[in-house]
Amino acid sequence: MNDQLQIVVRPHDDQPTNQVLAVGALLALQWAAPYARTTIGGDGQFVTEPEIDAVGGLLRLDSERIERLRASGREVAHDGGSEIHLIEDQKGSWNVPARIDSWWATGVAIAATSFTATTPTGIAIAETLAISNRSEQRAIELLEHSQTWALQEVDELLRVTADRNPRLLANLLLSLSAKVETLTDTHALLRARYQADIEIIGEHL
Repeated sequence: MNDQLQIVVRPHDDQPTNQVLAVGALLALQWAAPYARTTIGGDGQFVTEPEIDAVGGLLRLDSERIERLRASGREVAHDGGSEIHLIEDQKGSWNVPARIDSWWATGVAIAATSFTATTPTGIAIAETLAISNRSEQRAIELLEHSQTWALQEVDELLRVTADRNPRLLANLLLSLSAKVETLTDTHALLRARYQADIEIIGEHL
């Protein structure tokens, strides 16, 4: 029996703008509920459609993943030129030659030299991906918005699970408690092993 909670992010449509928003939502939910299995799709145990606040989740992409996505994005949108200039229409479609999925759309957006957005979501994506310093105030605000959205979705997930499958929720809580106890025991063991070193370092601080 699978005791892991499952969250499915369902994009509003197949247009690349909403595909990228779905990635932001997935990343935000992975932060909010690391104990759950979060994917992008159509159906599942708990399905959510992302709101524009979820776009800040894109800021949780690490540098290595960004480079991989950028490379794949260049391959998808390559038209013989060295630069990608994205133009979004009113429907959230882009001037790219082929239909692309959520991760490829994100890669194309990252690889783009410019992104002329039209829709509110497209504008939010362009602004988010243009941020280079994640410690700046706007980045912090976007992350906070995505975290608030994700935590609200997780609260709803837990409420629904408690109503429909309380045994699953109980098993999850037991599993998480066991992991916390293991981490606590490991921390105590390491501290005991290196206590002398800790004290010596402390004397010289």
